[in-house]
Amino acid sequence: MKILFSIICMFVLLSCNDGNKENQKVIENEKSGFSVELLENYFPKNEIEFNSPVKTVVISDKVRFEQFFGVAKTMNNVISPIDFDENKVVALIAKPSDVKKEILITATELKKNKLLVKYKLKQGENQSFTSTDLKMFAIPKSVYAVDFVIDRDESVNN
Repeated sequence: MKILFSIICMFVLLSCNDGNKENQKVIENEKSGFSVELLENYFPKNEIEFNSPVKTVVISDKVRFEQFFGVAKTMNNVISPIDFDENKVVALIAKPSDVKKEILITATELKKNKLLVKYKLKQGENQSFTSTDLKMFAIPKSVYAVDFVIDRDESVNN
């Protein structure tokens, strides 16, 4: 019940978002000319198991995607479409916690069909509910490998 309540709270918070510039929508890499656009209005399912503070996954088909994620549809939002014939989905999911956490993708770099994703996990204040953060984006199926690297710059931690 606590998890259901936290998911409902997350939807309410997301629907109240005023679209400020702090939210990442597009992550660009000027060196390689590679950029990714975040997929919006999905949520991680409760059945996901975590072995670390951030779970990273690369998913190439709809069936596996639906094992990890659900659609967060409201009356006013638009669900980002995913074409699994052409793309894979890369996702970073913060472990659910009563401490506010935010995943920041600091860089993406594509070299010879291998993608490097650098990210930070920003921790905030304690909350009276459990929540999680999700960042996900589509990449072409021609990208055969994805490496995730934690960017350890301590300046983003509160």
